[in-house]
Amino acid sequence: MKYVTHGQGIVEIKSGQKGPRIGLVCNVHGNELCGRKAVHRVLKKYEIVAGSLFLIDGNQEAALLDRRFVKSDMNRMFTEKQLAKANAKDDLARAQYLANTMPKLKLDQIIDFHSTSSEMKHAFSVCFPEAGHLADMVPVVPIYGFKGIVKGTLIEWMNDLGVPSLVVETGEHYSTKAVNIAEHVVLSVLSHYGLITLKEPLKQKKRPSFEVLEHVKVRDAESFTLTREYASFDKLEPNELIAHDKKHEYRVPDEKGLYILMPAVQENVRKGISPGAYYLMRKL
Repeated sequence: MKYVTHGQGIVEIKSGQKGPRIGLVCNVHGNELCGRKAVHRVLKKYEIVAGSLFLIDGNQEAALLDRRFVKSDMNRMFTEKQLAKANAKDDLARAQYLANTMPKLKLDQIIDFHSTSSEMKHAFSVCFPEAGHLADMVPVVPIYGFKGIVKGTLIEWMNDLGVPSLVVETGEHYSTKAVNIAEHVVLSVLSHYGLITLKEPLKQKKRPSFEVLEHVKVRDAESFTLTREYASFDKLEPNELIAHDKKHEYRVPDEKGLYILMPAVQENVRKGISPGAYYLMRKL
């Protein structure tokens, strides 16, 4: 194998044989390191035997600080307006660098690893129409309908440029389980495209699938209060009161069969880290 550097935090592992060019993106949020740990595990066990594997370090400075971002969320900056700004610094400078560099790598597929502030019932993938085939091959719950719901993400930007890309949310930031799931995803994708030869077949469980309907935004962060502790994939009752602030109520629509996804940690809302309250979704 041959290692080639493509600028800051981007390394290509070349097999010397023809094959796909697969990108693995880690720590777009600096405190979400499960993907990086999983990649290290896989490369200790397996050699890249075909194609090329690209390891892309997302927000390097935030990772060194063990923080979600340095000044503001880099994963909301991949819009034409943001990327065109002059004299960029910190997170925006890194976003501009990645937006300029990644299309030049001529990647065939991308997996972007993330984690969350609390444990979840299911690890899941954020699926865009262009990357449904990737969602089918990874061992997590696929969630569809994210197109245009959250603006400015790296992966939606890359999908729009014609590179099928998938986000995988593996679990709690510092849990062993999250790293294990990320490792299983890496093994699934790299073996499917022939970059590695597995020592034994992977077992895949049957998974439900969901569709996101709405990203509910926080209106008044200072007074925002959840009515109870929620976890992703909790089933919701029609018209259930999820949260309130001094002027507004956050209720479930008068509809059966809805679920909550990624409810914000109240402290993070008040610190301005989480502008969104939660996602509403239904099972497909």
